[in-house]
Amino acid sequence: MKKIISIVFVLILSALVLCSCGKKTEATKNVENMINALADIKIGIDSGEQIAEAESAYNALSDEEKAKVKNYNKLEKAKEELASVQAKYESFDEMNSVIEKIIDAANTRFSTENTDYAELLSQAQDILDNFNKLSDEEKKNVNVSDELNEAIEALNAYTSSAEKSTAAYVKAFNEVYADEKYEVTAVYCIKQIRDATEYHIFALTYKDKNGEEHNVYANARCSANTTAQTIISNAETFFSENAVSDDYNAVIGGNIDLNLEKVLELAK
Repeated sequence: MKKIISIVFVLILSALVLCSCGKKTEATKNVENMINALADIKIGIDSGEQIAEAESAYNALSDEEKAKVKNYNKLEKAKEELASVQAKYESFDEMNSVIEKIIDAANTRFSTENTDYAELLSQAQDILDNFNKLSDEEKKNVNVSDELNEAIEALNAYTSSAEKSTAAYVKAFNEVYADEKYEVTAVYCIKQIRDATEYHIFALTYKDKNGEEHNVYANARCSANTTAQTIISNAETFFSENAVSDDYNAVIGGNIDLNLEKVLELAK
């Protein structure tokens, strides 16, 4: 009889131990509740702290307690959603950075820094395309305004006028040195705006009959609508291999990246 009682006691004790092992601690329940709270909300840029708190509480559990957290996949999903939201907001920051560059480039009155206006205009179009795909709430994070649209118009106008006036310069060069049959291999243009008038200063690189390259500078500035004939009549001023000042030395770097093929086509 005593033996039977002992066996029953052991069985009961074992059952109690097993029940105890399967029971969730208060810490485990707390973590599950924190995770469920995340599942009940829309994950946004401000959800980072709440997700971090839930993850920190989960990491503080023992391995046995972690094994009893049955909704951990929901925490993983919340983290993925947050990463996606953060990436989108980073893209907003990048868009705003480019917008600032576009506006600065349009407002620059004199610069020796080389600027690829065509690339800026391409980026501006991408920004506008992506902006139109955003929700009204998301659009509040991107600085698309009349100022940006005005800057785009200004850069388009300047790029066009720079190409045309540089083409006039190349055309004049080809006529002045027609007998030499030099080959123009690069063209440069720098913009100045003085007294509300746009002026250009030019430089080009040509290859002579021996295949050697030379840089030619314009030691004068001209308005955006100066013709090839005007440049030809002042050839000594516009075609010099010696710059007269540091400003003109900077022209060889230019402040606008020109499409050589387009300029040469316009120069025909």
